Amino acid sequence: MVNDYRNTKFCMKLVDVSRKKEQLDESIYNEHPRTKITYNQIRKDDNYRKEFMKIYNFKCSYCGNSVENISVNLLEVDHFVCESSFSSKEDAGKITNLVLACYDCNRSKKDLKIAEKYLKTLHPDLEAIKAVFYRDQKYYICIAENYRSDCFIIEFYEQLKLGYQTRRLDYLLLNMHGLSKRITNQDKVDRLNTLIVMLQRKRNLSNIKSEVN
Repeated sequence: MVNDYRNTKFCMKLVDVSRKKEQLDESIYNEHPRTKITYNQIRKDDNYRKEFMKIYNFKCSYCGNSVENISVNLLEVDHFVCESSFSSKEDAGKITNLVLACYDCNRSKKDLKIAEKYLKTLHPDLEAIKAVFYRDQKYYICIAENYRSDCFIIEFYEQLKLGYQTRRLDYLLLNMHGLSKRITNQDKVDRLNTLIVMLQRKRNLSNIKSEVN
């Protein structure tokens, strides 16, 4: 089984994402039968938005960053295939085309058009994406060997800035948060939490510099 580059050993695995999204979709239409665009309902209703985030374990489906590191308000509902690729907003806004993304990934991805042959390869809900990217020993997200000469995979990787230092720091922080919950010695927990705060500051500074550049 291929490891999921978005998860640390402390993270919960995604389970039955498609089925859970179908159930949420049914709930929305049962309560709002006139709904035409599921995307709008999830965005404007806090309860639906929370249920949608819960499906993804409150983690970005592209890079794996989570509410352990960022505010819940920085997790957004993203159109996997951008709206401009559809003939109507109703089709673009169907729940099957919606995924959870952090602010950084969503804003970086923008209106990147996903080529049809890559719809299943790169869709965050499916298994295939786990074989496209991996974490190296230093926690960087890397492109798997089989895809390193694939121009579109490279474009996707670079557009979402998956190789950035901040992605590495986010993953390291997730590991540290997970470890702090396993440690029983309070002194060690306090020291680890101090390091987490220091690293979080470094992460935020790195993000600011990347935006300036």
